Amino acid sequence: MDKKIKLLFTKDILKESAQCFGIRENSIIELNGFQNFVYSGVVGNREVILRITHVTHRNELLTRAELDFIMFLADRGMKVARPIQSSSGDLIHIIDGSFIVTAFEKAPGRNAVIAEESNTFYENIGQMVGKIHKISLNYSSQNSRHEWSGNTLLESFKKYCPLELHSNYDRLINEISALPKEKNTYGLIHGDISPGNYLNDGDKAFIIDYDEVEYSWFVSDIATPLFYEIPIPWVVSGDVRKEIAKRYYCNFLNGYCKEYTVSQSQLNKVPLFINLRQARVLAALYRSRDFNAPDWTEWYEQARRFYYENLLNNTPYIDMDF
Repeated sequence: MDKKIKLLFTKDILKESAQCFGIRENSIIELNGFQNFVYSGVVGNREVILRITHVTHRNELLTRAELDFIMFLADRGMKVARPIQSSSGDLIHIIDGSFIVTAFEKAPGRNAVIAEESNTFYENIGQMVGKIHKISLNYSSQNSRHEWSGNTLLESFKKYCPLELHSNYDRLINEISALPKEKNTYGLIHGDISPGNYLNDGDKAFIIDYDEVEYSWFVSDIATPLFYEIPIPWVVSGDVRKEIAKRYYCNFLNGYCKEYTVSQSQLNKVPLFINLRQARVLAALYRSRDFNAPDWTEWYEQARRFYYENLLNNTPYIDMDF
């Protein structure tokens, strides 16, 4: 998140947020939120997730649209972490007109480990994503989410990222914008399928965090997890890196196609949407991170440099047939 937002957040806001949902103050544990302030806590005898969002990231209408979609998926048999009601009976509480507070059921499972999970787990992830896309074909709501181009990181790319990247960024956006929007290929997607947003419960997959739900091409939800599952070359390179990518991709697609069909022409767009995700990550890094801070590790720097060079030189993220 923007560094300025972090300065606005106080212990009093956290305390009031927890009280709104009946969360015991002594049970609150901070989690690894990136766009939001995220905590676990206990209500009665159950653990829940508390999320606090600044309105500059997501306003009330967009948040209600997210919750509507989650409940729509749940009503059609999708495993989701449902939103829970506040003490006043609403799903949303607003503090000082600036912070949007929501809470969710705690999903089962542990955090997935990049490139180290089983083929079965990756297949189950793909099947869940395919099911999201199949269900979303029949979704409509008065609370609407934004189009892909309205993503805050894309909108702020030129504000935060170096000038030398702008022309290639424009070329990327124009190429994606020219793609046809058809009912069977374009709709409401999760928007941030990644190891940070899926859990492994005995090889059963559970997808969480629908904060980035947006209207986009379904293939974006195929490209995004692949992007995150492929280690940067500084960690793993050459044939080993390619084998990691192929293992994830093939198993994911096997699961996906159990629920929904994707054409080869759409899969050919995977590299394009991997590039789009690189642009979003770069915008997030330049916006939120201090490259001279002690917590800016060599791994982060190598990743930033890799994404930067790829976008600057139109270099493929990975040499692989899709």
